[in-house]
Amino acid sequence: MFVHRANVTRSRLAALPRRPVIGPPSKGEPLMSAARTLAAVLLASLFVAPASAARPIVDLHKLDAYFALFAADSNVPWKATTVRLDTYSSAPVDFSVYRVDPADVLTAGSNARPRAIDTRRLRPLIRFRFTPPGGYQFQPNAVDVPLGTREGFFIIEARRGAVGEQVWINRSRIGLIAKQTPEQLFLYGTDLGSGEAIARMRVQLLVGDRFVTRYTDREGAISWLSPDRPIFALAQWGASFAFLSLLPQAPLPSTVVGVRTASAVVHAGGTVRVVGFARVRRGNVLIPASGDVTISLRDGARLLAEQRAAVDRSGAFTADLPVPANAAAGDDAILAQTAGGVGGASVHVDADAGDLVLDVASACGDECSPSTDVPVVIRSSRPDTPIHVTVIRSPHVYVDYSPRSTPWGTTAWLDERITTDGAGRAEIRIARPTDGLGSTYGVRVESGGATADTRIIVATAPVALRLQLDRDQETLGTPIGFDVYATNVRSGRPAGGGQVVVTLAHGGSVQQQTLTLDAAGRARGAFTSAYLGTNLVMATLDRDGLQAQDATQVEVDAQASLATAQGDSADVVLTLDRDRYAPGDAVRVEAVAPGVQGDALFSLDGAFGVQAVVAHVRDGRASAVLRATDAAGALHVSASFVRDGAIESSTASLDVDGQGRADTATLSIDPPPQPGSDVAVSLRGVSAIAGTIVVRVSSGDPSGSALFTSVPDALAFDVSTTQTSAPQSTTWHPWVDSTGAHPLVLEFVRHTEPPPDLMLAQADTRPVSWSVERSDGAPTHVQLPSARGRYPISVLAITDDGRVIAASSTIDIR
Repeated sequence: MFVHRANVTRSRLAALPRRPVIGPPSKGEPLMSAARTLAAVLLASLFVAPASAARPIVDLHKLDAYFALFAADSNVPWKATTVRLDTYSSAPVDFSVYRVDPADVLTAGSNARPRAIDTRRLRPLIRFRFTPPGGYQFQPNAVDVPLGTREGFFIIEARRGAVGEQVWINRSRIGLIAKQTPEQLFLYGTDLGSGEAIARMRVQLLVGDRFVTRYTDREGAISWLSPDRPIFALAQWGASFAFLSLLPQAPLPSTVVGVRTASAVVHAGGTVRVVGFARVRRGNVLIPASGDVTISLRDGARLLAEQRAAVDRSGAFTADLPVPANAAAGDDAILAQTAGGVGGASVHVDADAGDLVLDVASACGDECSPSTDVPVVIRSSRPDTPIHVTVIRSPHVYVDYSPRSTPWGTTAWLDERITTDGAGRAEIRIARPTDGLGSTYGVRVESGGATADTRIIVATAPVALRLQLDRDQETLGTPIGFDVYATNVRSGRPAGGGQVVVTLAHGGSVQQQTLTLDAAGRARGAFTSAYLGTNLVMATLDRDGLQAQDATQVEVDAQASLATAQGDSADVVLTLDRDRYAPGDAVRVEAVAPGVQGDALFSLDGAFGVQAVVAHVRDGRASAVLRATDAAGALHVSASFVRDGAIESSTASLDVDGQGRADTATLSIDPPPQPGSDVAVSLRGVSAIAGTIVVRVSSGDPSGSALFTSVPDALAFDVSTTQTSAPQSTTWHPWVDSTGAHPLVLEFVRHTEPPPDLMLAQADTRPVSWSVERSDGAPTHVQLPSARGRYPISVLAITDDGRVIAASSTIDIR
């Protein structure tokens, strides 16, 4: 199908989706390069012919009107100023530079569609001409604007013939940091040259339809506590300006509900075991809810089952929801509603078709070798059953973690039709990959409406790595920030220590750095520059003679990215003196950032507001003492410095043992597990607590809604935001049309077929033990299976003081 779009006043070159395939190639689906796509888009507009002409005449000069101008959001007056000009021909471009009032720029940009500044009555400061190289091809250009050391707002106008474009530039030596919480707006002004806080700096705040003027105190700060929040802040110091469009602030939730299931997969005619908790807000803390909760199982708008259950004194609830025998295969929603709040989870239903019941499982259990094909056994309640088998492979191994989107490299791995034997049994083998990465396979079988699903994990080492980029798309010249997490595959505990080698590769060009994992199994790094196009990022860790790897990719665009990224700087190291705190404890923070000077801003951000301390920097170090507080949601400690004309920050989560807070722990199991033995299970490092304890022993690694370790995150909602006017990463804004119009072009978007379904099947964990009981803080006793093997054990503690604590481990019964 072809979709025709006309009346386009500006050419657009859209990035094509790129999905690298690791393993068997997909059928068909040819890819066009960006250059060929551009040629197809512009081709119709390049041919001009009289009615009687025998062949069209190519008018390449129409490409002269296709150009795009971008400017960085932050510029300091002691550095050269450049704009980015993307062109498709080498025709010269005339530039004019005008000094303008910042109010005119901000007013023009506040419309639904930003408009240009009328420069007819303005006298240009500078005029110059730039001739792009390269002829008739796409060419990104960095154009120097000779502004010297001038400060203030400027308009840069680029013109070719009748086509003109404008961008604004703010050359400023001041920076502005804004921190927002439900209770407070905090502003901090700093000198981008010296790094020192600026006292008595004028800040205009737009509140409703009026401007309110405030001045920073002697530490460069302004605190706004009124519920009428400003939506815009404009700071001025001499000829320099800094501004921020303040983000809307979400209110604190009045009710929080969390839901988990015994297994992420259930068969039609079976039962969904549900456990959850409800919390209500009292002031700035969360406490257990009371009353009843309505729990329902829904297939879209269709209600499949519903129960009303009482909430106990710890705010916990449980239910067993029957799944209708005629339920269709697919993902259904579980909703829990109480006290005006709602929480949910999804469960996958495997359907039966009359007397046809399917089952699928790995023949090697949890001991599958990465060096051999994976055997999978399929069983049917009928003999000689034709079965359709599909396998999706993700080249990652996640332990107690569920990605929110389809991971990089996920692809269809196997699509096969088989027939069971006379006993209703069949076996297939999943071809092992040759890329050296671990694998998570989602296996789905189907026959005549009956379905079955499972998930198989094949690790290459006793430790699994997870490589997480700050963003999967970046602008050329912007650092590529990332985190690496190492986890023991069997125990689920962080695998601290050891060195991880991270590489960034683009064709034959490779960058490499070595990072050391901390005690929490985490390392932070960044590549200062990446290559134009697709870059492969890979992390490698050697452990016990085996190699754990994880990989992902980042797209680097030659054109400016319009998204802003203000993540942590890899050059700022933030250290807390302890791992955990009680409310009221002193939090001693130290931050190290080589090359910084002036002052550092330390803050503790949470539902209560912002607690800030300004400390002087000595030899690239600064420290401060904050005070731990009990408040709902996440608590963050941050440190911000000025270096080389930009604001760099680092943030760490603050773990506080307070009411209604989320927590994770490790498990203590005593005595050592034996077949069929009774063991005492407790949370290591957690003081005796009263509440409801849920213990599950599974025959496989849980996933999706069965992951206990992720449910406390419902209490760790983020209630604070931070913005800076001069971030370390370059952020850009695009042009507006100043005069004339871009030529009319025709664009065609071809739709061949729906995108492939690459969702991994959930794990059918089949609990062998499930208990929900009241506890006064004593260890919980669990009866272990008598069969030998590996069994994941998961514990969820829902306490009377509002906390929710999750822990998991693995029991090896030999």
